[in-house]
Parts: sequence; C-alpha cells; structure tokens
Amino acid sequence: MDAELTGDPAVDAVVARAGEAAGLPTADHSGFYTSLMEQLQRELDADPAAHIAAGTGTGSAAGADGGAE
Repeated sequence: MDAELTGDPAVDAVVARAGEAAGLPTADHSGFYTSLMEQLQRELDADPAAHIAAGTGTGSAAGADGGAE
C-alpha cells in the first residue's frame, strides 16, 4: 500500500524515512524511531509562515536529509 502524503513536504520526508527501519538491525529500531519522532515533532512545531515566506517546506527538514539517527 502506498503512503498518503500529508501535504507538508517536510513532514512527508520524515514519514517516508520510516520505511528505512526495515533495513536496520532490530536492535537499532528504537533509536531510529526515536530520531524520527523527534524530527516529526520539530516539523509539526515549526512556524509555517516563516517557511512559506522563504519558499521552503513547512519545517527544517525540507530539502535536507532529515538528520542523523
């Protein structure tokens, strides 16, 4: 099943990374998901007006790799 997009490119980028967990050892899943949740929280807390004015996505991960695990 295809994931539905949220309409927020920065949030979509974080959500899309969740599939990467399948390629990680099980022992690394907790840290990976913790990192994703922290990134998602930052995106959801971001001020969309600042990013709209700048012509970027809604949050800090827009156009970036989303950070380290």
